[in-house]
Amino acid sequence: MFELTVTLAVAAVLCAIALPGLQPLLDRQRAASARQVLSSHLAFARLAAIQQRQAIRVCASIDGTTCSGDANGWATGWIVHRAGPEGGPATAEGPALRHHTPGYPPGWTIRSSDGRRHLRFLPDGRAWGTNLTLQICVRGDLMAEVVVNNSGRVRSESVRRPGGCPP
Repeated sequence: MFELTVTLAVAAVLCAIALPGLQPLLDRQRAASARQVLSSHLAFARLAAIQQRQAIRVCASIDGTTCSGDANGWATGWIVHRAGPEGGPATAEGPALRHHTPGYPPGWTIRSSDGRRHLRFLPDGRAWGTNLTLQICVRGDLMAEVVVNNSGRVRSESVRRPGGCPP
């Protein structure tokens, strides 16, 4: 019985030493998952715009029903919905086609480039406006990016060497 107790104590100490070293690995895996989920929702929005022959908007959302209007608030979630008239307010027109509320841990941010609050796909699949870059940052380190160009193509990449997240 004594040997079993000593073995369990040694195993507990080794686990306590090893677990903090796994945090960067977990962060990279979660960032890769976030990148893939975000990319798939953007690809869905583009396909929906083409199939339904109408503009589709993707925007950050806190509650999963309305756009938050926060360019740095994508980590709280986002929605895909039919877009209203051009230049109108960034609110959902009708029910969301798809929404995602991830519940990332504290220290996570997903923000869009140049303060863009939403992405609008036109009925032909093009993305209205300038190229959009969504940066996935974990505790101040840039971990991944999702880029949508003007033709509507969605591209994502992991950052090989995480560095400071640009302001």
